[in-house]
Amino acid sequence: MQARPLPLGKLGFFLLVLAFAASISIYWARFSGAVRALRSSSPDLRPKVLTDLYPIWYGTRALLLDHRDPYSAAVRRELQIAYYGKELDSSKPRERLDQQGFAYPIYLVFFVACLAQLQFHSAQTVFRILLIACAASNLALWIRFLRLRLSPLAMAACFVLTMTSIPILQNLSILQPFLLPACFLAAAAAATSSGRLFVAGSLSGLATIKPQVALLPLAWLALWVGVDWRRRISFAWGFAITLAILLLASLWLLPGWLSEYPGILRAYAGYTQAHSLLSAALPPPLSWLVGVALGFVVGQVCWRARRQPPDSPAFAIALASVLALTVVTVPSMAQPFNQVLLLPTILLTVQHWQRLRQTSRATRMLASMLCLCLFLPWLLSPVAIANPFDPQRDRLDNLWALPLASDILLPFAAFCALMLLQKVTLVREGSK
Repeated sequence: MQARPLPLGKLGFFLLVLAFAASISIYWARFSGAVRALRSSSPDLRPKVLTDLYPIWYGTRALLLDHRDPYSAAVRRELQIAYYGKELDSSKPRERLDQQGFAYPIYLVFFVACLAQLQFHSAQTVFRILLIACAASNLALWIRFLRLRLSPLAMAACFVLTMTSIPILQNLSILQPFLLPACFLAAAAAATSSGRLFVAGSLSGLATIKPQVALLPLAWLALWVGVDWRRRISFAWGFAITLAILLLASLWLLPGWLSEYPGILRAYAGYTQAHSLLSAALPPPLSWLVGVALGFVVGQVCWRARRQPPDSPAFAIALASVLALTVVTVPSMAQPFNQVLLLPTILLTVQHWQRLRQTSRATRMLASMLCLCLFLPWLLSPVAIANPFDPQRDRLDNLWALPLASDILLPFAAFCALMLLQKVTLVREGSK
């Protein structure tokens, strides 16, 4: 049987997707290179390009090979010298910046232990491959969770756009481990929708390698488990057993780290000046009010969905809402790489796009505007790269900042999309 040729319209669409993907990839490569050039030209400190992996790699080696505490002042001092060429003096305002300490739970070393035996250059290559696999798996797992059916061409376009989105590009360029817990959460969601609750609980326990990422999703899942304890208790057992194993094994490696860790987190929040996306975008009183309002709305969504099965639209919207709330309210979430958590919201919008288009004119217009907001970084990237960039300037040219600035709008657009999805799917289950 002869294969049918691809329609010209669909082929043209996919070629356009590839063109925009290439454009934003070029943009990010030039943009990140220009940022590094500006930092290296600073008269004060000229940090080396060691990526976010270096403190993890160095701390893991210190613990596993040298049997030293990765949280210790000595290890932190060595990391500062590696990054900045000197130990930072916190009494100097210009040196109150990221001190590059190891700020993760000790059990993270179990996931990267193989890197400890490698030189850093090789470790970077291996870790980048791992992150690429996590990014691709993240998309596949959320599609599985939502039972979203896409044509091969649509799947390919979705994959290309996801892998060339600014959050993924930033994760890969700075080797940020954020994709690991994000992938564990996606796998937990897929396992939950398939009825494998013990596996889902275990995967949720693994996601605590970055606690601020897992906190709100775990709170929602704890509510969901609690209202039907007898049938959903296996999720709690999976989570408890996995987390207990991680804690006991890590305490065997470094006794007493649990009592030390809260202080490490407070210090990390202080020297990185961690802010939520809301506090970075809005002044303090307004950011608090908006945060409380969003928390109340998401709480209502979760309360209505608490009795729903994990394969229902209500459960999916509740989980997507919690992840969106994590992006905008949790401190240290202001970086674009955290927006990987918005992927289920985007896929839900794709899944229910026809329903959104068949409702009122106002809903259709708002849905179209949200769609435009999603694609703005790709649409603006050709404008940015067509504009010459001078790395000697004191600040980035406005045109070069446009794709990145437009990407910051995505979390707020995601909340609007979720409210529309609530309306069009008529989620009323669990309101009793």
